[in-house]
Amino acid sequence: MERNNFEEIDVREIFFLLLRKWYVVAACFIFVTVSTFLITSYYLTPIYRSEATLFLGKESGNVGGLSIGDIQLNNQLIADYRELLKSRTVAERVGEKLNVSPSKLLSNVDVRTVKDSRIFKISYEDSNPTLARDVVNELSNEIQELAADIIEVKNVMVVDEANMPNSPVKPNKKMNVAVAGLLGIVLGVGLILVLEFVDHTFKKPDEVERYLSLNVVGTIPKFKGGKRGKSKAKNRRELEKEYLKNLITKNDPKAAATEAFRELRTNLHYINIDKEVKTMVVTSPSMGDGKSVTAANLAVILAKSGKRVLIVDADLRKPKVHHYFGVKNNIGLTSILTDTKEDIKAKAIEKTEISNLDIITSGPVPPNPYEMLSSNKMQSFVEKVKGEYDIVIFDTPPVGQVTDAAILAGLADGTILVLACAGTRIDMAKRACKALEGVNANMIGAVLTKIDFRKTSYYGYSYSYQYD
Repeated sequence: MERNNFEEIDVREIFFLLLRKWYVVAACFIFVTVSTFLITSYYLTPIYRSEATLFLGKESGNVGGLSIGDIQLNNQLIADYRELLKSRTVAERVGEKLNVSPSKLLSNVDVRTVKDSRIFKISYEDSNPTLARDVVNELSNEIQELAADIIEVKNVMVVDEANMPNSPVKPNKKMNVAVAGLLGIVLGVGLILVLEFVDHTFKKPDEVERYLSLNVVGTIPKFKGGKRGKSKAKNRRELEKEYLKNLITKNDPKAAATEAFRELRTNLHYINIDKEVKTMVVTSPSMGDGKSVTAANLAVILAKSGKRVLIVDADLRKPKVHHYFGVKNNIGLTSILTDTKEDIKAKAIEKTEISNLDIITSGPVPPNPYEMLSSNKMQSFVEKVKGEYDIVIFDTPPVGQVTDAAILAGLADGTILVLACAGTRIDMAKRACKALEGVNANMIGAVLTKIDFRKTSYYGYSYSYQYD
């Protein structure tokens, strides 16, 4: 399903979409109804209607019975009176008496007949209830005089004089609020669908397979971790404490996210059947996709399975891996690539608290990370550690933003692309895949992170953890 073919969205998908974003509909409903209530109550001018009832009878002195001709004549007279009451002459005469402009009077006067009768009603609407009454009564007098003067008959009688109205007929507060509430619901639903239509991010694993033609080898739920990025703690100790919270596979072995990483490990094991993958690059299209968290937790869960694992922080621009394991970053990958000493690699390897897991940090940030990663020394380093460990994981910068990851992807046995659910843009992911294809990278598959299973119809269970 392409996003530009909106009709292909499944009805069940739409239902769950509306269900999990009910707050948008509620917000639109409340906003529209409250706004309408306030506008109706305090902004719109109330309009009053006064009405008089008149009867078209027989001319005074004519005591004989009504013939068919009389009835037809009366019906015609009612039509004539209607036109007279809405004539400019009458409007000017009444307007002069009551100080009302003829145009306003004509636009607010209404004359209607009661079906199958000789009764007709004159009504007038105005913001002044007294004026509305006076206009209707004056029109009633005018039509009686006009009947005598123009048509030369005296057959119009007032049945009910106009009274001063007590309550306005406009605006209809209840009706307006009810209609506004319905429109608010429609607006909320429409807003959700439009936002979904223009939101070009991954929501489900099958979208990854559809747009990128990549197998999803892991789905990681949201879990409660420490703050990273812009909200970093000021001192190093607090910063590491926050980062350590994201090592969920070490902190909480029974967590749902830990189980998800175990499933990822299992899937990687089956991928290794045809071709052994000993070195793998973990990258993402953009920052904030959960790349480093995935690399660190994957390294822990692989080490716990008995494999000798080395995680290398190859992000020479914004290194983070050392924070997750609470080690120093004085000597690391850049030291190995720039120093000619034989024992520098041994010094750069840090032991972690987790059995079978070693770490090589990035080391001092260099001015030329691209040149260092594309050097022959880097290629030799990859081959050397490949022979010393069962699995070597390289955490790299986002491949959609810099080319560093693409260089290592061309050297490694396989590459994992990390995508954030409702976070990674599809166009960025496509650009990342194109960059990896350009170096003939062996794509192991994609890992979809930060999935909130409580808010998706794709899975029948939920996890109560979240990234921060």
